[in-house]
Amino acid sequence: MSEQDKMRLRSMLLNRRREIFDRLQHLKSDWQALGERDIELEEEAQKADLTILFDQLNEREKQEIEEIDLALSKMAVLTYGICESCEKSISLKRLEILPATRLCRKCARKYEEIQKRLPSVVEIIACAQVPAQFENLTDAEINELILEHLRTDGRVDLEELNVSFRNAALYLEGAIPSEGEHQILMRILTDILGFECIVDHVEINELIWEREERAPGQTGFELGADVEEISDDVFESEEKQTPYIFPDRPTPEKG
Repeated sequence: MSEQDKMRLRSMLLNRRREIFDRLQHLKSDWQALGERDIELEEEAQKADLTILFDQLNEREKQEIEEIDLALSKMAVLTYGICESCEKSISLKRLEILPATRLCRKCARKYEEIQKRLPSVVEIIACAQVPAQFENLTDAEINELILEHLRTDGRVDLEELNVSFRNAALYLEGAIPSEGEHQILMRILTDILGFECIVDHVEINELIWEREERAPGQTGFELGADVEEISDDVFESEEKQTPYIFPDRPTPEKG
């Protein structure tokens, strides 16, 4: 699967996840409109934590959100698109129709015939191992150490990024300016810090970094740059312990 296909499928997963929560928000707003409108209650509903919203979904929607989160987690650790039963690659055509699928077409049919169930997403996340360097630390301590590492590293803009570690899983919310920076973030968390379970909800939003109130020089990578080339160059500089100079213009296309 190409990097472009992976980015497209990730966007489909995030959009579907957003649609589910947005529909719930709209239903809540419509319900409030039937009676007296209380502005304070309406504002609180709009700011509701996604954890609270998740509890208000029906069982089918909850299962779909969990399946999406598992797919995003697999993308972060580079196991996305691998059948959980036969461990062979799932066809791109099937992923385009069912981007959160966990089984290839052949195994899915076999599971339906024998009515066999896959382990629940909760069970899979519960089996995740905490990296050795973070053992015996509280979730809050681990969260602070992750942020401290990212701040010290300095290659990922943290202004719009939320990082939260809980119950052996690392949850990422918010936005960063480019896919190149997103890949660097993933490689730091997996290759350097060693996390096995990352639920990645991060959006790629260049427009946020174009706001007038932001300081100059915080725009991240150019979207036209070659993502894989940037990532490889950055980590090569890290291995050689030499500073990496970010390009001030897109990488020229190869002829």
